[in-house]
Amino acid sequence: MTTNLDAFNMLKGFIGFTDKDAENLKALAPLFEAHGAAITDAFYEKLLAEEEAAALIEGRVDQLKKTHARWMGELFAGDYSDGYFDNRWRIGLAHVRVGVRPHWVEAVMSFLRAEGLKAMAGEIADIEALTDRYASLVKVLDLDLMIINLAYGEERLERLSSFTGMSRKLLERCVTQAKK
Repeated sequence: MTTNLDAFNMLKGFIGFTDKDAENLKALAPLFEAHGAAITDAFYEKLLAEEEAAALIEGRVDQLKKTHARWMGELFAGDYSDGYFDNRWRIGLAHVRVGVRPHWVEAVMSFLRAEGLKAMAGEIADIEALTDRYASLVKVLDLDLMIINLAYGEERLERLSSFTGMSRKLLERCVTQAKK
């Protein structure tokens, strides 16, 4: 049986996430350290403008900004092993627990891709270096999104199993054999 960690490692291989990507991301650390707070502020400003998102973060924005800054720092730390997966898995489960719907996570990643590119384009003049490093940023953000989506799926199946009393194996069979 394939574990979620196995899936993570397989996905890293599939998207071509290599040691070169880890090097690129570490090289981006100072740039995102300099621009991270502004990106985080803009991100939360946008979230607060959306009723559904604002309700989830109300009264916790300062704490969440610190958490977001820590998360962003880990993007550029250079370690994308089992511990990285475990941390991102916990983040995914926390999103489920507090009721963040998956489309918000996807929208946030899109926002970070766009804002990340703007920050990088303002400081990296060499187009080849910019392209190479941006590709690494996209890959790591996509890996994070994949992990969080895996956590959503697992947590939802676990909740359904607890609620119905059906085994996970039976639920999986029902999902895979359901006709449209």
